[in-house]
Amino acid sequence: MKKHLPRFQLYVCAGTIGLLLARAGFAHDLPGGVAHDADVTNAVPLPFAVEKHGPVRAPKAIQLAPGTPVSGQGFWKFIAARSLTPVPPAALPKLTGAHGTIIVDKSTGIVYWGLQGVGWIGFSNRLQSSWIVQGDGAFTSGNLHGADLWPRKKNLPLIAAADNVSGKIYLTDTTFQHAEVLSAPVGQPYVDGKNFHPTDVAFANEHELWITDGYGKAWFTSADVSPLGYRGKFYGGKGFSQTPHGITLDPHDHSLLLAARPEGQIKRFDPVREQVREIASLPAGSTVCDLDLWGDYALAPCLDGPDKTPGPIYIINLKTRAIVATIKPKEDLGYTDAQHIHDAAWYVTGSGRDQEVYIVFTNWNPGGVGALKLVNFGE
Repeated sequence: MKKHLPRFQLYVCAGTIGLLLARAGFAHDLPGGVAHDADVTNAVPLPFAVEKHGPVRAPKAIQLAPGTPVSGQGFWKFIAARSLTPVPPAALPKLTGAHGTIIVDKSTGIVYWGLQGVGWIGFSNRLQSSWIVQGDGAFTSGNLHGADLWPRKKNLPLIAAADNVSGKIYLTDTTFQHAEVLSAPVGQPYVDGKNFHPTDVAFANEHELWITDGYGKAWFTSADVSPLGYRGKFYGGKGFSQTPHGITLDPHDHSLLLAARPEGQIKRFDPVREQVREIASLPAGSTVCDLDLWGDYALAPCLDGPDKTPGPIYIINLKTRAIVATIKPKEDLGYTDAQHIHDAAWYVTGSGRDQEVYIVFTNWNPGGVGALKLVNFGE
């Protein structure tokens, strides 16, 4: 198999990040495991670099009505798509408490949103229709904080979700009818069986799942999918990040991208060598929650922007290692409740001249959900 060079391969410097120096503080095994020290470089700020072209043909040029708000730069300009992602009436009483995740099933074009106290909400018909998924009761018992979807050729896609309230991991498929449940790890570093509050999951493949305990003891670890169970090695801890909030597979090199939220950093972890290879910094004050990848481009939604400004969504070109656009749902596009962006996902539909590119996002405190559409207009 052809191997791809890692993104964020900055290799700047001499020295290591002090937070990651602790030899025993980076990795912790259950009995029988062996962990390796991390080779860590200094965090390198991502520069801004506006792009004139993107990964697909620009949308058909349109004439926007005077005064239409636009957010972004260069190729990456978005408008609010307020008619999309309607919340089902029965879920509206739970909307302000939203603290969940968004995942996209590319095989069907359906987007799923996890809403606390409701479970899963589906959006179909190019985000125009919605319904509450009637699934396993486990999905309504806590909070679907972070999730991932793994497509399969002969079976329905797998879905894994992290419940930070109940302290559990759920595994199901897109019927949502039966949830396998994985509770807190047993033994070190969870010998007391407490303080396990997972915030996100990522499939490495159909057989392996990675979990990050962002709201608990800040370790991240891997698990077998079948039978569902921990593999026994733990990485990170509070020295790695006070809140390793999100975890995402980069399929180009099979590394994992961890969103170190309070530090405003993206840390690339090599699960084979058990090393952190690169650390990239977002603008100071940007508290990044997660990453969603579309080819060479990543969305980085943030609770806060610099100087406690409303949370932006950064678009990062992972190949050029630069921020190519800053999207501001509240400040630019008038989503008044979108003070803190909690998750965002690419949604690409159609092809050729009929192709449309969207960002679907969810915000927290107060909660909500929305969609943004990529546009091309004369300036």
